[in-house]
Amino acid sequence: MEYYRAKNDVFMRLEPGEYLMKSLLNLAEKEDINFAILVSGVGMIEGLEMGWFCVNDNNYDTYRVAGTYDLASVSGNIALFEGKRRAHVHITANRPDFSTISGHLIDCRCHVTMEIGLRLFENSGLLRKQEEGRPATFITQF
Repeated sequence: MEYYRAKNDVFMRLEPGEYLMKSLLNLAEKEDINFAILVSGVGMIEGLEMGWFCVNDNNYDTYRVAGTYDLASVSGNIALFEGKRRAHVHITANRPDFSTISGHLIDCRCHVTMEIGLRLFENSGLLRKQEEGRPATFITQF
């Protein structure tokens, strides 16, 4: 992974075989990022694992999707949750016939290259929180 930071913007490029989620969290640790929004993402991916949030179980059902895909877009955020950085990411990826798969990303690997843009929110006071009786976590100010 290589990255370039200019004030509150970061450009990150992944090499073949690197995992997106691990790379995002490594970047957040290196740059002491407590809240950021993923604003762009393109490239080629493989080893795709997606998740569907099951409200009754308060957890994700996960699905592995074989093949290589063109990463058309990525969105989401990095936020602190119980003192640790967590990435919440959704993607849209194209198959060779231009049909798409999209949704919650568990993880994927870079196939050829992956280029990701992030916008940082320093000292925003934003973090991820869990409330008893409410499924899923959410972003709020502390």
